[in-house]
Amino acid sequence: MKKRTPLKRATAAAAMIATAGLLSLGTSTVATAAPSGDTSAQACGYYETSDSAYYGHCGSGRVIIKIELDWTTDVRYECVPDGETYLGSTDDIDYAVYVGNC
Repeated sequence: MKKRTPLKRATAAAAMIATAGLLSLGTSTVATAAPSGDTSAQACGYYETSDSAYYGHCGSGRVIIKIELDWTTDVRYECVPDGETYLGSTDDIDYAVYVGNC
């Protein structure tokens, strides 16, 4: 896995802020940004590659995410650090969302 540069992190953060600005105020929606071809820039929130599911925590510290599993109503919770966390295969993972701090 490549090390993220500060400039690429700043670019990803700016994209997330721009996306968040489009959301209506007062909602509890979590903004996510998916990588668009350039996988060296870290995405914030849940995203997928062709076969892998990830959660990108762009803040500092650890957070709890709720992971929804494919083909079932099962969920699992994980405490993840800042940065990119591999969640599993896209065959097994449906979605993940921030639920609180660890």
